[in-house]
Amino acid sequence: MTHAGMNRRDRRRLPQRRGAIAVELEHAGHHFRMQIGCFPDGALGEVFLDAAKQNSGLDAFAADAAILVSLLLQHGATPAEIGHALRRAPDGTAASLVGAVVDRLAKMGPQS
Repeated sequence: MTHAGMNRRDRRRLPQRRGAIAVELEHAGHHFRMQIGCFPDGALGEVFLDAAKQNSGLDAFAADAAILVSLLLQHGATPAEIGHALRRAPDGTAASLVGAVVDRLAKMGPQS
């Protein structure tokens, strides 16, 4: 399901100034700081992700993964849709950092 009246090829742009929600995330024994930006209507629109060890390979991977998740959100994908397409561990939990991020976003839902 896409945002109302939105074609998947359209990119919804966030306003220049917007609030953000800061949360902590742990995956596979690593700690991350996640900043989540929303559209004025409360829909999730962007994610920034930083590993505890700045400028490491993991930090670069986390930041790049967050950019890709943000682009998917801005093109109308929901966290649930993104998460459904990703690998899962046998117990159903996220198998990757990207999965852990979208699972956290899915639990948050729209912010109003």
